[in-house]
Amino acid sequence: MSTRSINLEQLLGKEITDSSGRRAGRIEEIRARRDGEEIVVESYHLGPEALLERLAAPVLRISLFRVLGLHKHAHGRRAEWDQMDLSNPDKPVLRCPREELVKLVR
Repeated sequence: MSTRSINLEQLLGKEITDSSGRRAGRIEEIRARRDGEEIVVESYHLGPEALLERLAAPVLRISLFRVLGLHKHAHGRRAEWDQMDLSNPDKPVLRCPREELVKLVR
């Protein structure tokens, strides 16, 4: 199996489009696990919900959402590692329609 190395910090904040060219959100969090000496990406979290997930504890996030009235509008999606095409890391794109992504739970 061939492995590829990408600096993950360069992906944070990148705008993602889906396979149809529609906006799917920005990469706000990357979930990974250690596998021996390597770090293996499991999923990419997209959208404003993912940004708050990265910056705040869950209880604070829920309270902040309600106080600011964002709970009605904010969204987030999770793209599994194999749903993301990183052949051009400057312009990542989903290999599927955005509707196939799992929504992040608030």
